[in-house]
Amino acid sequence: MSSPESPHPSIGALLAEALPGETASDVVRRKARAVVARARALWTGPPFCPVALADIEGIIVQEAPCDIRSDGRIFSKGNRVYIQYAAGQCNERKRFTVCHELAHTLFPDCFKRERRRSAVEKAEWEFENLCNVAASEFLFPLEEFTIDMGSGVLPAAEIQNLAARYAASIDATSRRLVSLCPKAACVVFAHYRQPKPGTVVSLFVHYAVPNARFLGKFFKGMKINSKSAANRAYNDQKPVGALTESWMVGGKWTRYRVEAIPLPKFESKDTSDLAIVLYSK
Repeated sequence: MSSPESPHPSIGALLAEALPGETASDVVRRKARAVVARARALWTGPPFCPVALADIEGIIVQEAPCDIRSDGRIFSKGNRVYIQYAAGQCNERKRFTVCHELAHTLFPDCFKRERRRSAVEKAEWEFENLCNVAASEFLFPLEEFTIDMGSGVLPAAEIQNLAARYAASIDATSRRLVSLCPKAACVVFAHYRQPKPGTVVSLFVHYAVPNARFLGKFFKGMKINSKSAANRAYNDQKPVGALTESWMVGGKWTRYRVEAIPLPKFESKDTSDLAIVLYSK
């Protein structure tokens, strides 16, 4: 995922703390789990309160008093550290925003410049993704989440229940579930679009997040089979799953167990309409 030649200075600083054989992702997970371990005596859940975790770490969390042109930011002022989140966010998004900003403190150069969650240049994508990795460690602590996820192969309705239990979005919950699933799995975020005037409105891949065991690859704009149960989930606005389907992935047809979950409007900021979890058969 990362290399010592990473163009982002914060990743370079993080890798300077790597143990032998660790990637940047390994380092940030290790450091995030250490934060969770320190908080154990005072921090309980689920759901686990990100504001309480920040308080344990000596960080003040508050709503931003003005338009900060992003979901959140972290900065130091005097001898205090502040996380501010933008007004108007739903509870699930606000919780993830606080976790994401807290993740910035895991990087040795955190306070050399103000941090903001917003659209970023391509060069910073890897850095922001590492913050999301750490945010998941805070929002879904490993010990509790691995117990709650069981085998990791969950029906769509249970994924919804898991999201509610951790007061998190379907997006964040399905990503965490897939990352820890012992089977090859991938979550595909899809949207309905009409490519050209007069054409049929169809379901397309917006982006996909596979785990390390998943061998297939999805590309943005890839059309999803119109016979997939995912279409029914969108049309009925209800979770649909526990079905076996053949999907064209990497130039060949592969059979998967499919769990499709319509995304609430507050999760559609990135224009995705569905989260589709695929488990390899």
